[in-house]
Amino acid sequence: MDASMENAIRFISGELNANPNANRSELINEACKKFDLKPNQSEFLLNKFVLEK
Repeated sequence: MDASMENAIRFISGELNANPNANRSELINEACKKFDLKPNQSEFLLNKFVLEK
């Protein structure tokens, strides 16, 4: 896993720890922009944080 993906997962996890009711899709979109993720990385995050809640 590359550093941008690790940073995105840390970012999303940290935000969810601070606010468990945060909109997960919005957090993923924000992380994708912030860490310049590729579409397949975005799909992985959706699967991890949205579909496998």
